[in-house]
Amino acid sequence: MLLEIELEKIQIIDNPDDKDIVQAISNLKKKVSYNVTLIDDQESISTFCRKGRFEVTYIDHFGRVYANESDSLSIETVIHMFQVYSRNDSSWKKETMWKDITQEMRTLTPLTLFMSYVLMIVGAVEILFGWLVRGLLGEIVFAISILMGFVFISTGAVVWVVYKLKGRRKGKN
Repeated sequence: MLLEIELEKIQIIDNPDDKDIVQAISNLKKKVSYNVTLIDDQESISTFCRKGRFEVTYIDHFGRVYANESDSLSIETVIHMFQVYSRNDSSWKKETMWKDITQEMRTLTPLTLFMSYVLMIVGAVEILFGWLVRGLLGEIVFAISILMGFVFISTGAVVWVVYKLKGRRKGKN
């Protein structure tokens, strides 16, 4: 079992005890946008504090992501959940109601669409650059440049198509 503490720097504690967990989670209250994650072989539980409120997520052994349904949890509840989890006792899941947010975590965003355009533009520039300086670079570098350009363009195009198809299934685009 590993305890990963992300504050100013990432700290990892192997086989944390209750005191390590209390200290790590207590430090979250003082810092914004940092988190503490407890990881075993197949699952993990993670918490962060936003505006004095604790939220918890966990990933099960199938890769599904769950978040607590309540607005926030008390620091005492979060500490208790982590301590119970560290003892390989699954009763910590009963501390709150959970919602499956796996699909929300995998949703393509407009930023994804923007990145697909960026990849296609970078690919086109790579091909143009390779074509313009092919005499200076030599045949092998020219071929690599053209190949890389097509890789960028095709990757961008695939991301764009997936974004459009996913939106069409949801009644958008």
